[in-house]
Amino acid sequence: MGYFFSAAFFKVAGISVVIFILLDMLWLAFIARSLYFRQMSYLASVENGRIVFNLPVGILAQAIIATGLAVFVSVAIMADNRLVSAVIMGAFAGFVLYCTYDLTNLSFVKGYPVLITMVDIAWGTLQGLLAGIYVFYLTRYFGAAF
Repeated sequence: MGYFFSAAFFKVAGISVVIFILLDMLWLAFIARSLYFRQMSYLASVENGRIVFNLPVGILAQAIIATGLAVFVSVAIMADNRLVSAVIMGAFAGFVLYCTYDLTNLSFVKGYPVLITMVDIAWGTLQGLLAGIYVFYLTRYFGAAF
């Protein structure tokens, strides 16, 4: 448990947050922007044909998810110091995190799109898988010894 209070972990987690946010911004601003607009604009604030995000809250949510992924992947690395274990744990954690959000929305938000639920869960799983890769290599780079 001491690792999670070490300088090495804070570096891994901090860089993970930056990578996660950059990937999510790329996803939301460019790759899936039109899909989310078509499917979700009726639920969002829209200005000039674009969904307007509450950026501080969005970044906080992304930072929490990214830090959680760094913790889950680090536990996998502690248990079995192999890339495949980190990737599997990251993908599973991303799947669970995004399922929790999207399926909760689907359960009570009137008209919440099933397509967005499926796409977002797939994206979250990929984000977790990628976190498995970069957390594994960042952990090695910063010399964490388990």
